[in-house]
Amino acid sequence: MPRWARGLVIALFVLAALALIGQLIVYGHYVVSLLRFPFDYDQGEGFELYDTILHAQGEWPYRDSQVFPFYTSIYPPLYHLMVVPLIWIFGPHLWTGRLVGTIASLVAAAAIGWGVHRVAGNRLIAIFSGLTFLASNYTFHVGPLFRQHMTMVMFEVLAIVALAQARVGKGQPLRHRWLYAGLVFLLAAGFSKQLALATVIAAFLFLLVWEPRRTLPIGLGFAAVAAGLFLAINHATGYSTTVPPLDIFPGPLAPLNKITTGWFFISVVRANVNTFIIEQAVGLYQQWSRLHLIIIIMAAARLVVEIYRKRPSIYAFWFVLIVANGMLSGKFGAGESYFITATAAACVLSGIAIAQGWQYASSRGRGWAIAAGVLIPLLYIVQTRLTLHLYTEGVVYEPVARVLGVWNEAGYYDSQGYTQIGPRPKKVDHDGGWEIVELARSVDGPVFSEEAAFLIRAGKPVVTNAFPQLVMYQAQIFDPTEEIRMIDEQAFGLVILRAQFYPPPVLEALGANYRLKTAIRMNGFTYQILEPRRGDGD
Repeated sequence: MPRWARGLVIALFVLAALALIGQLIVYGHYVVSLLRFPFDYDQGEGFELYDTILHAQGEWPYRDSQVFPFYTSIYPPLYHLMVVPLIWIFGPHLWTGRLVGTIASLVAAAAIGWGVHRVAGNRLIAIFSGLTFLASNYTFHVGPLFRQHMTMVMFEVLAIVALAQARVGKGQPLRHRWLYAGLVFLLAAGFSKQLALATVIAAFLFLLVWEPRRTLPIGLGFAAVAAGLFLAINHATGYSTTVPPLDIFPGPLAPLNKITTGWFFISVVRANVNTFIIEQAVGLYQQWSRLHLIIIIMAAARLVVEIYRKRPSIYAFWFVLIVANGMLSGKFGAGESYFITATAAACVLSGIAIAQGWQYASSRGRGWAIAAGVLIPLLYIVQTRLTLHLYTEGVVYEPVARVLGVWNEAGYYDSQGYTQIGPRPKKVDHDGGWEIVELARSVDGPVFSEEAAFLIRAGKPVVTNAFPQLVMYQAQIFDPTEEIRMIDEQAFGLVILRAQFYPPPVLEALGANYRLKTAIRMNGFTYQILEPRRGDGD
C-alpha cells in the first residue's frame, strides 16, 4: 500500500481496537461493582445462590414447593455444582456465582476468537470477533450475574468449536478426541440450562448430513447418557403424590408416566412450559437485529456463500438453528438472554466472513486491499457504536460520554434503551439492602421474601421462590393452599416484595393480612416491606 493508505488503515484499526477495548474496560468496571454488591442485582440471583447452598449441603433444590418452605428450583444443576467449591471455601456469597459467570463469558469470547482463527487464520479478526461478543449489550448485562445462562453459552461455544475441529466430512479423517470433547461440552450445556437443546440439535443435524453412518450410534450413545443422568437425578429427587402425571406413554408403557411426576421433571420441564407472547418475541428479534446489525449481515453473507458452495459448516447449521430458537424468547419470563448464543454464532460466522473477505481482497490487487483495509475496521467501529453502553459520570467516563454525545445525568447510557441491569450499584443501594436485612433480622419467625439474599444475610430460612411459583401455578402444578393458610395465620414476621411475581391468590392473601411498614429504594426499584396487620382493623 502507499504510505498514506497504510497510515489510514492502521489508524482505523487502532480506532476500532480502542473502541472494543474501551467496552471491555466498561465490562470490567461493571464486573467489579457487582462482585462487591452483596444483594440481588437481578431478581432471582439470591435463589440461585440458595440452590448452590443446598447442593453444597448435599441436598437437591428440586422439591415439593406446596409445603413449607414452598421452595423449588427450575434449572439443571451443573452451574450450581461448579460454584459449590467456592461456597465451601468462602461461604455463601453472591460474588462466587458472579465470578463463575464472568469467567464463562471470557472463555466463550476466547473460544469464538479461536474458532475464527482456526478457519480463517487471521489473529486480528479473531480477537475482534471475541471482543465484539463481549461488547454486546446482552453479554454485558448478563455475563457477571449469578445466573447459569452464560455458563451454558460457554459450553455451547466450546462444543461447536470442538466439533468444527473434528474434520467431519467425506475424505477427511475424523478426529475422535475433538468429537468426544464436543459431545461432552454439549452434555454440559444441556445440564447447565435447557435452552441448549437448540445447539444440540444443530450439532447432530450437522453430523447427520456429513457423517450419516456414524451419527446414529453416536446419537444413541449421547441420548442414553443424557437420559440416564436425567432419570438418575429425577429418581433421586423423589416423586409427587399430588401433581398428576402426564399421559405421554401409552399402553404397556403407561407405568413410565411416573417419570413425569419426579420433582426434577416437574421443576425443570413442566414448570418451564410457559405462556407464549408473540409480541414479546417479535420485539426482542427487532432489538437484537438493531443492536447487532453488522455482524448479522456479515454472518448471513457467509451463510449464503457456504450454501452456494454446498458445504455448510457446523457454524452455519448452528447460526440458523440458534436464531430460530430465539422464538422461545416469547415465553413469559424470557428476555434478551435468549439471544446471547445467537450473538456468539453471529460473531463466529461474521469473523470468518470478514477474515476471508480480507484475504480475498488482498489477492486482487492494491486497490482492493486498500478498500478492505478501510472498510473492515469501519464495520467494527459501527458495530461497537450500535452496542455502545457507557457510564457517564466520573473523571474518565464523563469526557468520553460528552465526546460521543451520550452524556446524561442518570450516570449510564445504553444504546438498548432503558435497562434494569447495567448501571452500577451505588452506596445508596448498598445501604438500602442492609436496611432491609436489619428489618428481616429484627422480627421473629420466618420472613416471606421475593429475594433470597436478604434472608441469607439475615440468617433466616429461605421461604418461597416467587417466579417458579407463578409459572407452576399457571401450569396448574402448584397449589398455594398451605402457603395461603400460613399467610392467613400471619406466620411470617415480615414480607418483602419487589415485582410481586406470585400467584394472584397469594398476593390477595398478603394484601388481606399484611400492611405496608415501609418502602426502600434499591437498584432503581421500590421494595415494599409489609408487616402483619395483627387484627387491628386496618
